[in-house]
Amino acid sequence: MLTQLEDLERKLQLLTEKEKTLEENVKTLEAKVAIRKLQEKIKAKREAVENLESEKSDFEKELKESETSEESEEKVEEEQETDLTVTEVPSEGQERAQSQEQDKEEEKKKHRFFYTRVRNNSVSVSLERL
Repeated sequence: MLTQLEDLERKLQLLTEKEKTLEENVKTLEAKVAIRKLQEKIKAKREAVENLESEKSDFEKELKESETSEESEEKVEEEQETDLTVTEVPSEGQERAQSQEQDKEEEKKKHRFFYTRVRNNSVSVSLERL
């Protein structure tokens, strides 16, 4: 009987040790799983930050380019303001021809036809002098 009791005590002791070992293994595996999940979250967050930094950089470049183009437009405008304007002075013959053309145009403008009303399918026309 004593041997049987000792045998059972040994089995209990072995099972207790195995239980402790398994509990430690479970805790270790839980920690490894938690670490892996955190690493995945960190990796995803890092990628999101990199994408945002890239987008920010693109917008900064675009803003800088638009500011540069505005500055160059302002320079062009300043240069245009400082440029001298050269106009050709018409000769006497050209002046007379231009004057005659302007007189004809003014005469044409003086006589215009205006449609005043449409009543009962009839149109009344008046000639107005300016």
